[in-house]
Amino acid sequence: MKQLFIIILGFLIAFQGLAQSKQSKKFAEQYQKAKTFLNNKEYQEAILSFDPLLKKAKGNIYQEYAHFYSALCYFHLKKWKEAERLLEKLSEQFPQWDKMQEVLYLQANIAFERKEDNIALSYLEKIKGLLKTKAENMKAYYLGKREVSVLKNLQAVYPNDKLIAQILVDKLAVEVDNIKDLEFLEELVQKYDLEKPEKIRLQRVEKNVYRRKSDTLNIALFLPVNFKDYKDPKKRTLATNLSVDFYQGMRIAQKIIDTTLKKPTRLIVYDVYQNPDTLELMYKNNEFVKVDMFVGPFYDEDFAKALEIAEKKDIPIINPFLTNPKFLKSKNAYFLQPSVETQGKQSARFAVQNFGKNVIIFHSELGDETKLLNAHKAELEKLGGKILHQHKISVTTIPQIEQILTNPEYKEVNYVFVTSSSQAAAEKIMEVMKNNLPNVPILTTLAWRKIPELKPADLEKQNVHFIDPDYTRLSGDREPFRVEYNQRVRFVEIYSNMTAPPVASHKGYDVMVSFVKYLHLYPKDFYKKIADSEDFKRTFRGYLFTENERDNQYVPILKFADKKLVVANPLSTEPVEPKPKTKKEK
Repeated sequence: MKQLFIIILGFLIAFQGLAQSKQSKKFAEQYQKAKTFLNNKEYQEAILSFDPLLKKAKGNIYQEYAHFYSALCYFHLKKWKEAERLLEKLSEQFPQWDKMQEVLYLQANIAFERKEDNIALSYLEKIKGLLKTKAENMKAYYLGKREVSVLKNLQAVYPNDKLIAQILVDKLAVEVDNIKDLEFLEELVQKYDLEKPEKIRLQRVEKNVYRRKSDTLNIALFLPVNFKDYKDPKKRTLATNLSVDFYQGMRIAQKIIDTTLKKPTRLIVYDVYQNPDTLELMYKNNEFVKVDMFVGPFYDEDFAKALEIAEKKDIPIINPFLTNPKFLKSKNAYFLQPSVETQGKQSARFAVQNFGKNVIIFHSELGDETKLLNAHKAELEKLGGKILHQHKISVTTIPQIEQILTNPEYKEVNYVFVTSSSQAAAEKIMEVMKNNLPNVPILTTLAWRKIPELKPADLEKQNVHFIDPDYTRLSGDREPFRVEYNQRVRFVEIYSNMTAPPVASHKGYDVMVSFVKYLHLYPKDFYKKIADSEDFKRTFRGYLFTENERDNQYVPILKFADKKLVVANPLSTEPVEPKPKTKKEK
């Protein structure tokens, strides 16, 4: 009987072992299935497959792995709470598991993703051995994305962490904009024997002396220069030539400003011709932190992007050639050109003051000419003026000009205003007025100056005045500037035969000796000083700005005198002349 019991017991043990073997094989197959889903990045399916392995059961040797890998799946799915819950449960139930270093690493990774940096660092402090280097790399990656203020707080909490100090130094090197932070950077480098970045935004001038933000002005120039191909005549454009002229004028004035103010100005040229995405790249690289003033871009779309950034940074932006009215409401923008609307308004004021209030108007229906007409009329009527007659110019209406100008009802006319560029109309108006209204002045556009049949002597006799928004002083007073300009560009092929600087170069010069100079002198009340300044009137171009009007309010009116063009409404009679070089400088 005893032998029978032993035999039966042996069978039971063998059967139980066979059952356990089958159960273990089932768990192993389930584990491999879940791992396959995980390796294929099918995380949701992997979670479902690991779920049966989370519970304690005979033959289940995968409980710890199921918790860890399920948490890893939730991590990839960005379900941080679920991942944390599983890892905490794993740490409580299996504190002696041999993979606890990996658990700490994943817990730190989740905390970094949730921007819980202090918690993440507390996990990383417990990591040792082979995983330590990988943990430090993760710390550098996440903290490198944090703001300077966050890194400063972490550095204070972890004063012995050399890596945090190095990350903070690297971040300060890119963003530092004050002397205090620069000195803090130097202190960290010396204290922790850190690697000092090669490029630091705020540069050292000499030993233990630093250049403050207010000392050096960084002027960003957005110009379609095409530096790569500008010597090739086939690849030069009007915009390219204007850009080079404008830049050369700024460079000449830069030397004068740096000498007289004893403060440096840095011109940073961004060639938007070669890279139309310049503004986007600058924004991406955070280059705007070092810019104190923008000049350009020439075109509406790019200027709109730059203006948006200038308004956010509250810095001036100067445009030398653009005058789109939609930008004129910005307090940060200044335009060297008067808008068409301003030309109409100011020409009306000039006419009323110098000629009288009664006018006969001849006009076209072209875009800018219509804008000029409407602005002139609006200001004239505001000043109490009277439009005796308004006549649209066309091929069929030109013969009617004589009838209008000889009409007795209009004998009290004080001036004739013409916005049409029609040569036939111009010749007819001059012919009729010569015989019938010889003493009545004409106010018109520059289009009349391009008509060869209209001789200077006749235009002078009829007292014809021209609206010239591009006028720049062209007197002998500019001789030193002309000489220095040619010296600066003597190696540039396109200017090899140049005898006088182009108009655009004077605009560049004016920007430096007016806007940039005032930004140096009056950084806190820059905008108000411009509105009150008399210096702007004495530049080559002449400028008038108010606190609310941001395009140039000065509209030069030209006329012939002794067969030479002169300005009828000069802003200043003082000569404009750059400081000549001394013998030592030469």
